[in-house]
Amino acid sequence: MTTMHPAAIAFRDPEALRARCDIGGVRSLHDVPGYENGAVVPAGDWSPLPGDHPERFAPGVFTKDSGLVEFFRLPETVTDVHALAALVGFLGDPLLVALGETDDPPGEPVTHRLSESGLRPGLHVDDHQNLPYPDRDTARRRLCVNLGPGSRHLLLADTDIKSICRTVHDRYETHHPHTGDLRMFLALRRPLKLLRVRIDPGEGWLAPTAVLPYDESTDGQELPSLTASWLVHWERDLFAPLI
Repeated sequence: MTTMHPAAIAFRDPEALRARCDIGGVRSLHDVPGYENGAVVPAGDWSPLPGDHPERFAPGVFTKDSGLVEFFRLPETVTDVHALAALVGFLGDPLLVALGETDDPPGEPVTHRLSESGLRPGLHVDDHQNLPYPDRDTARRRLCVNLGPGSRHLLLADTDIKSICRTVHDRYETHHPHTGDLRMFLALRRPLKLLRVRIDPGEGWLAPTAVLPYDESTDGQELPSLTASWLVHWERDLFAPLI
């Protein structure tokens, strides 16, 4: 039986993670305007994270920095996107990739849109580097900061794309993982849960989004929120942990 690997989330206080994290299921969309066919989205059945769950997502001794999900609060001196860009540049990845800014209205179950089509892919993996299965763990993490004024949520699958590939492909070793593998996984009725983590204005996250299916959501919010994002190779703990 294939072992499924959860997200590896850096946290100090399990109750602080539970206070801002829900868990729920997913569903697939077909022939829904504005979405790719087969897009995987939240089912909307959110419930509090069970008391024994934070430890399931704790990093192990073999968790690489490139595989870690981190949450942080910006320094108080960083109040706009220009100051944020200067800080990101200062922190030392000469090959970082700027992904720009996105201003999302409230009430969006998933926020990401494909630039080429304008459609929403739903839960997806980033594929900027298009790395094959053996090298997928070396991809840059995605850095995303919420500049407000509203809050939003980061959505994270509890199963990574390499585990999904081992389930849906016989010759996964030479495969280039992509979002279609996740959709195939759901079509085979394999279990998948989704974490929903609140990100308030002035807070941000780092996550291995080339490995861990994700999206963001403004569902249930009253205000829009602006984000700025980069792809970076950073060591862990460059920012003080939020939780």
